[in-house]
Amino acid sequence: MPTALPTRVRQGYGFGAFAIAIANTTMMFFLLKYLVDVARLPAATAGLVLFVGKGWDAFADPLAGWLSDRTRSPMGARRPWVVFGSVPFAATFIATFWGFDLQGTQAAIGYAVLLLLFNAAYSAVVIPYGALTAALTQDLPAEPGDPSPGYTERTRLNGARMAWSMVGGIVSGIAMPLLFNHYSWRTAGVVLGLCIAPPLWYAAWATRGRDPSGTTGEGPGMWSVLRIAPYRRVVAQFCMSWTVVATLSSIVPFYVEHHLHRQDLLDALFAAIQLSALACIPGVVWLAKRTDKPRAYAVAMASWSVVLLGLALVPEGNAWAAVGMACLVGPGVAAAHVLPWAMLPDVVAADQATTGVDRSGQFYGMMTFIEKVVLAATLWGVGGVLGASGYLEGAAHQPESARLAVLALIGPLPGVVLAAAAVNAWRWPREVG
Repeated sequence: MPTALPTRVRQGYGFGAFAIAIANTTMMFFLLKYLVDVARLPAATAGLVLFVGKGWDAFADPLAGWLSDRTRSPMGARRPWVVFGSVPFAATFIATFWGFDLQGTQAAIGYAVLLLLFNAAYSAVVIPYGALTAALTQDLPAEPGDPSPGYTERTRLNGARMAWSMVGGIVSGIAMPLLFNHYSWRTAGVVLGLCIAPPLWYAAWATRGRDPSGTTGEGPGMWSVLRIAPYRRVVAQFCMSWTVVATLSSIVPFYVEHHLHRQDLLDALFAAIQLSALACIPGVVWLAKRTDKPRAYAVAMASWSVVLLGLALVPEGNAWAAVGMACLVGPGVAAAHVLPWAMLPDVVAADQATTGVDRSGQFYGMMTFIEKVVLAATLWGVGGVLGASGYLEGAAHQPESARLAVLALIGPLPGVVLAAAAVNAWRWPREVG
């Protein structure tokens, strides 16, 4: 029996992440700035809108996972959600940047409703898509030195997935500002929104025949996955690193404009981050196999924390030094994308071996719910910090207190979080074996 998936399946599945990354990167990097500088919401209000838009996912995400676990169709359990959910996913993305003629409280409510709809569509697609990881690798044997069947192949599969995710992030990070600067935010939303559904359809086609229908067994309740200690630890590591990803994603446009004073280099900075991370994915996969996933994660988080401090120390206006420093974030960003999602199916496989029930959707649903809450709370916090610092909505020139707040959010604060993540990961080698 082969120990690895065919390249067509691995890369075809990974290609779906290209679409998800376009939406994710755009929302994380540009939505806060759009709400503040285009929709003209106060920074604190914009942060609150982002938080409210994700609030009901406490129910939607676990429910989407629970439903996909129990879906029975000729297409399997997960693929129908990916195929048919991709259309509202793309439509609500486009609608978010289409804009409407409302102001003040009405505008805030309108954008909150749009984000509720977008996040519902996101859940319906992304959770079943993620749960396919466990389905694709569940019948693979262990390779020499592996602690469990499919252990190494799950890292390879998520490496392919996150490589495509990085490519999607690069496309979004470069195309979005190019389009809204030369045309309009509406045009940018439409162009990128039309790129969302086709890769997801291709991923569903590439994985055909490898997605069994859901179980009819009841199994434990959908919140019960939180009782599993290895799962809680993987979620904790994921949350710490993605708190940093969310903070940096939202603050980089402000850093470029108000500290570097070179808005024209926003594309270059994004490209430096994404390309360096893409280049480092094979090294992260190699290190995870050479040692183990948590220790590889710890090393990457520690290096990332040092680089962020360096970004904060770049002298004002020294844009190319910042671009050079951004090239060094690769290992950390790559590990944040690859390793938690590679550790999660290890937990799923161990749970299925113990309970006899496939609860992949529940695990991924809860993970996505927690991800959204953490990201929303982070963006709310970023908006609150900018508001408290005296940031002036839409103004080209900001008070010194606002610039210092941006520096704190790009370096020292996320650096502390990453250092804690590194220590915690080092304490928990080989959670599942």
